[in-house]
Amino acid sequence: MPPPILISTSDFAKLRKAGGLYVDKSDFIMEVLRRPAEAQLYPRPRRFGKTTSMSALRYFLEKGEDQSALFSDLKVWQDPLSRQHFQKHAVINLSFKDVKGIDWADTHDGLRQVIQRELGRLEPVWAAPSVGARLKERLDAVMRNQQNEQWVLLDLCAALRTATGEDVVLLIDEYDAPLLHAWTAGYYNEVASWFRAFLTAGLKDNPHLYRGVLTGILRVAKESMFSGLNNVQVFSLLSRNDELFGFTEAEVSELLQIYGRQADAAEFRSWYNGYRFGDSTVYNPWSVLTALSYPRQELASHWLNTSDNVLVRELLLRSGDLHAEIKTLLEGGTIERRIDENVVVRELRGATVWSFLLFSGYLAATGVRQKDSSTFATLCIPNREVAGLWRGTFQQWMEEEGAPATPLQQAILAGDVQKVQDLLSKMLVRNVSYHDVADDQDEAFYHALVLGLLISMENTHFVRSNREVGVGRADVQLIPKQPGQPGVVLEFKKQSDKRSLFTHAGLALRQIQQQGYCAELESAGVNPIRRLGISFAGKAVVVRGEKPSKA
Repeated sequence: MPPPILISTSDFAKLRKAGGLYVDKSDFIMEVLRRPAEAQLYPRPRRFGKTTSMSALRYFLEKGEDQSALFSDLKVWQDPLSRQHFQKHAVINLSFKDVKGIDWADTHDGLRQVIQRELGRLEPVWAAPSVGARLKERLDAVMRNQQNEQWVLLDLCAALRTATGEDVVLLIDEYDAPLLHAWTAGYYNEVASWFRAFLTAGLKDNPHLYRGVLTGILRVAKESMFSGLNNVQVFSLLSRNDELFGFTEAEVSELLQIYGRQADAAEFRSWYNGYRFGDSTVYNPWSVLTALSYPRQELASHWLNTSDNVLVRELLLRSGDLHAEIKTLLEGGTIERRIDENVVVRELRGATVWSFLLFSGYLAATGVRQKDSSTFATLCIPNREVAGLWRGTFQQWMEEEGAPATPLQQAILAGDVQKVQDLLSKMLVRNVSYHDVADDQDEAFYHALVLGLLISMENTHFVRSNREVGVGRADVQLIPKQPGQPGVVLEFKKQSDKRSLFTHAGLALRQIQQQGYCAELESAGVNPIRRLGISFAGKAVVVRGEKPSKA
């Protein structure tokens, strides 16, 4: 009988002791130990075996009950370097994959509970007589909610190092799950601030650390939350040949033979293959194993049902008109886009949507090239399983939201002052009569004109005109309906002399600030907020703006 497929078991020891199927990915342990980087990040799509590999790494390195039976028939057992570290270290093992609170307070409580559980698990080690009393008091205070937990990793590593005599291993699985959830729920800044301090304490200049290993979906963005962590080496899915995660063609072929499904090889390939990690093409392991566990059913989508895809929905709906690109992808075509491996979560919108879709597994890169220090990738839908999501859910979302944003609307939301000015100027020249903009006409004409151009944005924003706010009435406000979308305040001025347009556009911009027209947006936590002062004279227009408020 073939071994049972235990889909719901990600704990390596439990899986092995139960005799469940395990495709040997223990070379992940070998790579972590061979690579000289003290802090390592492995970003991969969800359900690609990250948690099981991190669990295997923990059991291999952690001091304690003899675990040799779990590894004796695996590749790592034959590696002399790895064997030198077998059960040699204390291991801090944290997983944040389920920390997704309704607000920051709820999430903070979840983060604290994860840390306190691990402190409790390791207490027999750090409470050893050799550990200093003050250090133990600080750790105990964190367990009892009497001390800030953000700095606990350095103290805990110091205590474990003293107790065991060996440098410590820190494992953090799905480090970015709370961050991605917070982005959609509207409290990203608080979570990012917490993680900045927490990870810096554990990974930056920690003299007691042997290895710090993180997994997630996104690569560390050094210029934002991880600005102080310049010692983290990232092994992204674009890095090089990488078969540490996902199943190779040879591995799937062996599985099909074990479970008597050789005749279905072509179907498995079309449904679940097509992901590119470096130069390697791999299968989605979750979908392959799930399909094998239902031998009498036709192949179907499995991976896509493991997430509610809320984040992807938000990204697509906030990123302007993507209909043409989606149509190309659905027709089996490819698109080439610039890919930023340093994805900044709070800036997920617009062009960055393609980077996120690639790294999260909704697209695959069939070709990667460098140009002027930038990375460009040829993107496609990897297989039939993912195509089903694009063809169904994604397309439905886009259609439900109505007509895509116009170029003017996109430029206003992006705060692109020059593009807003150019588009308004062309529209006035081509479509407006001189009688419409004669000197006897007041500002109301321009106000009504721009308002009409924006009213179709009601699917994503509340469009408000002459609404009392601050100490006056803002000409036009665009108030986002969902967290993370930009808000906009527009103020108009009408002049008879074109030479004063620049000055009066500046006055309009200043009025937004002085009259507190952004008060409603600011109190609602909208970020970013675009402020545009627009001055008209006949068919001439000048737009001035300021840098968006920062998260």
